[in-house]
Amino acid sequence: MDEKTAERMDAIRKFTLMDDTFMTQVFSGDLECTQELLSIILKRQDLKVMKSVTQLTIGNLFGRSVRLDIYANDAAGKQYDIEVQQEDRGAVPERARLNSALLDSRLTTAGEAYTELPETYIIFITANDVLKEGLPVYTIERTVQETGKSFGDRAHIIYVNGSYRGSDEIGQLMHDFNCGDYRKMQNPKIAARVRYFKEEAEGVATMCKTMQVIVDREREDAEIEKGKRIALNLWNGGEHDLDKIARTTELTLEQVREAITEMRSA
Repeated sequence: MDEKTAERMDAIRKFTLMDDTFMTQVFSGDLECTQELLSIILKRQDLKVMKSVTQLTIGNLFGRSVRLDIYANDAAGKQYDIEVQQEDRGAVPERARLNSALLDSRLTTAGEAYTELPETYIIFITANDVLKEGLPVYTIERTVQETGKSFGDRAHIIYVNGSYRGSDEIGQLMHDFNCGDYRKMQNPKIAARVRYFKEEAEGVATMCKTMQVIVDREREDAEIEKGKRIALNLWNGGEHDLDKIARTTELTLEQVREAITEMRSA
């Protein structure tokens, strides 16, 4: 085993489900585990997941795009975005608002009645108690302040406190999300999936490939960010020909527009 492979194997052994690299691999395409996760968080036993994909990018022509950790839908047509966040700043309310808005934009088609917009859930599993009230789960709904009644827009935001360790299902789930040893995990379905990627040859090989893809993507993202900084400098220097900026920076027109929009909103 060469040094690079040994380093990756050591990283895989240390991974927990709070690492989005590992979490997205464990849940990617696994309907049963995704259904188990949602059923526990939402306390629903009637939920049937029909689709589960990870690292889904939703583009935004006029501003910031987002990459969803897990995107899923169920047999009733409800849509889910599940995010794992190690840092509090990655789970601020405005981030949840953006994810909700862009998910809606992806689900909306021209000419469709507003009432046909599907019900959505934005779920953040956070390493810390971001909302700082000591609760295991926080459910955020729009309400009419004067009456206290639900606004009924069917858009839900949920924060799961990853530091919670109660004896209930949420506490057990958060224990498992922070556990690096599948033998000590309490949910058998999730533990079996974690074991596959940590112990079985095929699963370990898949994880190694995924890690390389992520390294390559991070390198590409760094190059894009560098190009955006150059684009901003050109724009601030008086060059307002977007096509020329795109050619100079080797960015797409959309990326150039994103850079300029981010500057204006900063």
